[in-house]
Amino acid sequence: MIPDRSRAQELIDQLPRQTWYERSFAYWAEKQLVSNDSWWKPLSTAVVGTATTTMSLFLRLGFRKVVVDDLHKLTDVLERERNRPIVTVANHESTADDPIIWGVMPARLRWQPDCTRWTLGARELLYKHPLLNGFFALGQTIPTVRGDGIYQLAVEIGLRKLNENKWVHVFPEGKVNQEAKMLRFKWGVGRMIMEAERTPIVVPMFFTGTKQIMPLRQKVPVPRPNPLKSTFYMRVGDAVDFAPLVSEWKAARAQLSSEEA
Repeated sequence: MIPDRSRAQELIDQLPRQTWYERSFAYWAEKQLVSNDSWWKPLSTAVVGTATTTMSLFLRLGFRKVVVDDLHKLTDVLERERNRPIVTVANHESTADDPIIWGVMPARLRWQPDCTRWTLGARELLYKHPLLNGFFALGQTIPTVRGDGIYQLAVEIGLRKLNENKWVHVFPEGKVNQEAKMLRFKWGVGRMIMEAERTPIVVPMFFTGTKQIMPLRQKVPVPRPNPLKSTFYMRVGDAVDFAPLVSEWKAARAQLSSEEA
């Protein structure tokens, strides 16, 4: 089933609104879903642009060395005239990965709404207060409830953004992983790729270095830059086109449905 506004709106309508916090959360969830108010684009652009510019300075000042390979594989896809959405996937080293990793983006793209990512972020870590609700909503971070499955509101909003030809970034491991071996990917990213109206172009990424400045279980959960020792490295992989595979899957599913009927 291709999601539409009614499916996501139904979930938003079911959100509790008893407290100031709950009313604020529901308000910003609906604004993220639609995001067509005249004030949304300038405010969202200001939040995202300021955050990524700040992170660019943070990378330069907080690490001894910053190495980024093949960033053009992402920027080329973003800047060309496109008729399909984009999904990026990456490993997840720390709770500060987003927005730190986007400090690598060229200055010319940080203030362009069509070239800035939407992302799924843990609601329990980010959406803690009505003021934070507004900040992270405008920052294009979709509140995600871990354990609520692939049909939760966050995935519906992510699908809505893909259907609007936007760029959505996902950490498919679903949580911070500072071990050498990656975790099994969650299914939500697969659903978004397979059910988007136009199959997204998928760009894989890998980075390392953020766990050095923000290890798990530290007493104060804030980044601790070390410009004398820390190294940040990112590599962007080749874009992957799943359109033929998704078309084959949809055709096979349609055939099975007709045979069952």
